[in-house]
Parts: sequence; C-alpha cells; structure tokens
Amino acid sequence: MKMKKLVLSLIGVSMLSISAGASAATIEANVGIASDYVFRGFSQTDEEPAISGGFDYGFDNGFYLGTWASNVNFGDDASMEWDLYGGYAFDVSEGVSLDFGYIYYVYPGEQDALNYSEFVASVSFGDLSLGLVYSPDYFGSDADAFVLNGDYSVGLAENWGLDLHVGFSDVDEDDFFDDGEDNYLDWSASLTTSASDIDIALTYYGTDLDDIDAADDRVVLSFSKSF
Repeated sequence: MKMKKLVLSLIGVSMLSISAGASAATIEANVGIASDYVFRGFSQTDEEPAISGGFDYGFDNGFYLGTWASNVNFGDDASMEWDLYGGYAFDVSEGVSLDFGYIYYVYPGEQDALNYSEFVASVSFGDLSLGLVYSPDYFGSDADAFVLNGDYSVGLAENWGLDLHVGFSDVDEDDFFDDGEDNYLDWSASLTTSASDIDIALTYYGTDLDDIDAADDRVVLSFSKSF
C-alpha cells in the first residue's frame, strides 16, 4: 500500500486553528517547497522534492474552511493530492483549546479510487497537542483506520524552535502496509526558524516499519511562507 500525507500541518495536512474569540474573520494563503513530502512517516513523492500551497478561511465564530494541494508520486498515475477540509476550533479555558475537523483527500485523474476522508479531533494544552483521527475508507479501501498523534513545541532561543511528534496508525486490515503489519509508529523532530518572513524547517522522520523504502528514516529541508 502506498502511503501519503495528512494530517494536520504543512508536510502533513495544513489545518488552521482559530479561536472562537477572534474579533474578525481571516483569510490566509500558504506556499511551500520541501526536499520530500512526508506524511505519517511515508514519502509521498518517491523521495523527490514537493511544491505545495493552500488557502485557509477562518470565521469569527471559530469555524474554518480550507484547501491544500501538493505533487505526489506513487509510481502509478497519481501525480497530485488535493485536500479539502473544514472544522470548528474554540478555547475551553486559559491555554486549553479543542478542534474538530473533517478532511477529504482527492487524487485527481485515474487514481481517484484512492480518495478518502478523515474525521479529526484534537485538544491542545499550551504547547502540547493530542489528536485522534478516524477514517472509514482509508486510502480508498474498505478498511477503518485510527491514528493517534502527539505533538509538542518548545522554544530554544530567539527565532528558533523544536517541534516533536509521535503517531500511531492502526488499520483494520491485515498486511495493509505490505510489511506484514496493520499498524506502526512514526515520529519526527523538527528544528525550525524563520528569515525574511520565510519559515524554515529541518526535520528528521522515522518509523518502526522494516523493508519499506518509502518509510525509511530521512531528513527533510522545507521552506514555507504565509500571506
């Protein structure tokens, strides 16, 4: 099974969280380039560079809508991924927020059979975020899938940060990942900074899957900008 992106950040689904207390609606565009497009530990571009971009619109009541697209290379006729998403984010208390969203992944062209949906829920406590993803048709299959995510961000120095991630994916289908496995762990550590309003990240990705080239350990350099 060829794996791809998601969710829920650039080089991974770009979800926008908007406080319900925001005073006005906002619209934001983003563009990015990376040495590889990695989603849940799997290269989506056959270890080649990726160019991506998207738009987010946040309403002042906490609802948001957005779209994001990137090139992909699964070794067949799939050359593009197009994500459509929406949701509702709000503050529960000081430093605690909830986000409930929906993402639909589209692969235009002959590989539209891969299209699938995900339902996402996450809670943030300051710099720590915990998320749960459910898909009833993972990668166009008949299999249910659950993904647990944990993310933590810490400031290292002025204009520098460290983003840590760990995820667990479990699919209700034997040998779904072509490695005799129906579940696996993925992790990443990203050193981030910015220059001239461009966000720069150097990220190490890894999984506990063996003998799958697309899930090998790798280091990715990415540049992105929001408008």
